[in-house]
Amino acid sequence: MKEEKLLHLLKKKKGFFEAMLDLSECESNMTIDEWVASLEQKKILLSCIEEIDAEMIPFKQSMHHISQEISEELEHIRNVIKRILHLDGINQEKRKDRLRAASENAD
Repeated sequence: MKEEKLLHLLKKKKGFFEAMLDLSECESNMTIDEWVASLEQKKILLSCIEEIDAEMIPFKQSMHHISQEISEELEHIRNVIKRILHLDGINQEKRKDRLRAASENAD
């Protein structure tokens, strides 16, 4: 039963990270206002993830052996996080380039 609850929490957490990934995939083409709204949505998603992490504390303390399914879920979450960070880095560089170009055109 504990493992089922943990798996459920991990799947919820993965869903929040996947929602963040969806936002990251679209950010490079967003206007400034859309981008700011996207960042606010990511902030909300992160707070949801923090709540799930708090719910997972008792599981982390009591489970020493994890099943293959939980291990795979954790690996999937790690991969989604890596993709988010990669896309966010690319998006930041694109945003900087646009801001520089806008600044140069304003001069």
